[in-house]
Amino acid sequence: MSSHSDTSRSDFPKVGLSVLTWKSPRTLERTLHSLAPVSDLFSERKVICQEGSPEEMDIARKFGFVPVATESNLGIQEGLARCAESLETERILIVESDNVFVDKEKAPALLRRAIILFDQHEMDVFQVSGRPNRVSKRFLRYWKSEEPLRKKLRAYLRPQAARLRVHESLAMPGTIAKGNRFIQKLEDEFYLTHSDCVSWSNRPFLTTRSFFLGPLITFARQNPGKKRVNGMPDLEHPINCPANRHWWCGLQAKVGVAYPGLFEHDRLERPASDEKKAL
Repeated sequence: MSSHSDTSRSDFPKVGLSVLTWKSPRTLERTLHSLAPVSDLFSERKVICQEGSPEEMDIARKFGFVPVATESNLGIQEGLARCAESLETERILIVESDNVFVDKEKAPALLRRAIILFDQHEMDVFQVSGRPNRVSKRFLRYWKSEEPLRKKLRAYLRPQAARLRVHESLAMPGTIAKGNRFIQKLEDEFYLTHSDCVSWSNRPFLTTRSFFLGPLITFARQNPGKKRVNGMPDLEHPINCPANRHWWCGLQAKVGVAYPGLFEHDRLERPASDEKKAL
């Protein structure tokens, strides 16, 4: 495990951090507070304050972030795009404000290693959010709950859908110990796979501006799908929906995966106009 000195070397990668928020000041404050132990990793720190909430902009400044106001709520997809556009660095970490950096002693060192591994393995994206510690019912539709991974009949009938659930095998002890034929273990808590084995996720991810704003956002805008959140696209649907996922799977993008992950998902409040409030 590399030490804090990684970030003081002149050859440590420059990374920008951008946080997306929308009228959730208590949630934003908790998340920025959780990121304080790793703030030194980032040469740029921005908060995209949708609808330009003065309270959220003040919170951003309090934690050493530069607030970037938008006149309206851009929605998830275009809000994430604005997060990337606001940064000048090629490497970017994008975080929605309801994703809290984990409170464990080795987490800052793990995030440093993730940044180094991202470069070493020429990844397109590194998913660093927390992941479940058990496989889902959907996984068990296609795969037997044992190592080495073995397909069920449905996996032969729907091979693409089955392959997209492979990432869940990280919750199986054999994968944690040595990886499997679909997932390469890089080192403790970090794995490498490809986009046909793991769906796109909006939860905290390390990527490059050129990949995110290039092929990914371009495809999502040109192929929006049918689902909307608060009337706007959410990015996950246009990338992962059955009508479109052939593109993501066929891209064979190199995807890093952190397990059990470095961020937890928890929101303290929602705007009154957020349709998710009723869920």
